[in-house]
Parts: sequence; structure tokens; C-alpha cells
Amino acid sequence: MSSPVVVVGMHRSGTSLVSRILDQSGVMMGKDLQDDHESLFFIGLNEWIYENAGASWERPAVLSELTGHDQAMEAVREYVTKRVSSRGSKAYSGRSLKQGLFEMDGMWGWKDPRNGPALPVWKSIWPEMKIVHVTRHGVDVASSLKTRNSSHWEGDVSRFKKWLPTYSWRSSKSPIMRGQRSSTMEGALGFWSEQVEMEMGILSKIEDKYAIRYEDLLSDPEKVISELYGYLSIEANPQILSSIEGKIDPSRAFAYRKDPELAQFSSSNSDILAKHGYSA
Repeated sequence: MSSPVVVVGMHRSGTSLVSRILDQSGVMMGKDLQDDHESLFFIGLNEWIYENAGASWERPAVLSELTGHDQAMEAVREYVTKRVSSRGSKAYSGRSLKQGLFEMDGMWGWKDPRNGPALPVWKSIWPEMKIVHVTRHGVDVASSLKTRNSSHWEGDVSRFKKWLPTYSWRSSKSPIMRGQRSSTMEGALGFWSEQVEMEMGILSKIEDKYAIRYEDLLSDPEKVISELYGYLSIEANPQILSSIEGKIDPSRAFAYRKDPELAQFSSSNSDILAKHGYSA
């Protein structure tokens, strides 16, 4: 049995890029990947963990109440362990294994922005896991979230208005559910700060980890990828390295600086950024 490589990091922080690098470097990241390189199997499990804590993808802080409660943690760990050890895990692995992912060999892992807040659950199942933590400047994250989620939010509000004449209370989810917090820069930056603080708090108690700043990866990919390989004991392949480096766009680092409004927003929120090691 081999332990997984888990990519941790806030939404829109470069975790997809890191996951693709790992995949190209021989780390199996799932047979059920979405376009954002997230495994549907692990998304489902993380969503289940979140829902049972009363958390949502945009509001993860309450998850700490579950992970800090011994009895709740034991129940969640037991259920998730059953799922990853079942034949149903074939969706992720592409293999029918009697003991599920506990029979995995070679290097494997997964990426999901929910991994950070849910990390205590995963760490309790695989204590020897390798953790790759990715961070990115908060204003770039907030801008990316706002761009993506504003359209979701506007569409959901429009659908809700059409639904109102026949609306009645019921157990199904409201159509107003995606991207409310991240539909504004202030809300998105607050979300970034909340999740990064959670991740840092959890990771401060874990020694075995490797941290990547998205901006460092873009500006000096050879150095960062070489260090990543060293952490994971991956033998470097010059051809693969060259292929990876050729797909990296350095101009995406600190992209907010090219937009006067975003630069001003960054200056106005320098205290929040500084809290997490970034300058305006």
C-alpha cells in the first residue's frame, strides 16, 4: 500500500496546474477527472464531509467544529474509510481492488480545493500522506473567483425569480446557492482569507509538507518543480520538465498589478494580505 499525494489550496490558486504537473510526472491523479483536474470521486467525499459539518464550499470555517469533535471525527473517518476501501473507488482508480484505495501501488493522489479544511479527516486515514500546499496572492484569487461566480450568481437569481410564483418550502436546495459570497471582490477576498487561515492553522501542526507559491512556480518553474520532485522522490525527466515549463505563462503572476482598480483594491486591503504573507 502507498499513501497518497494530496494537493491542498484555495480555489483559483494554481492547484489545477500543480495537479497537471504531478500527473505528467507519473503521479496518478485519478481516472475520473473534470476539466479542472479534480477527481469526481473525491469531490463527492469532500462535499459529504462539508455537508455533514453544515459547511459549504464558500463557507468552510464551520468545518473546524466537526474536525475538532472527537466523536464526530471518528464517525466521519469510519464512513470515509469504508468508501475509499470499497470497490466503488474504481471510479477514481479505474481498477477493481478488493480493498479499494488501500491496495493502490505506485504514486497516486488527488486535488480538490476542499482538501485543506477537510485535511484532518484525510490525515487520520492516511497518516503518511504527502501534502503539497499551493497559495496565490489574494487579489488575483478574488478577481478570478468573482469573474467565475458572478455569472453563476446572476443566473441563479434570475432562475429564483422565475420560480417565486410557485415556490414552496421543501427539502430540495434553493436555486440561490452558488457563488454569492464570491460575486463581489470583498466577499471573495474574505473567503480567501478564511480558507487560507484554516489551511495554515491545520498545516502548522504537520511537518511533512511542501509549500508552493503560485507566483514562484510561474517565475521559476525549474526550481520549484525540482524541489517538488525532491520532496516526492520523483526522478526528474528533462523532456517532461521541458514540456511542463513550455506550458507555463509567467504573465499570470501578480496579474492584478496590470489593472488599476485591482491594484487600488489591493492597497486598500493590505492588512488582510499581509496577514497571509503577501504585500499589496
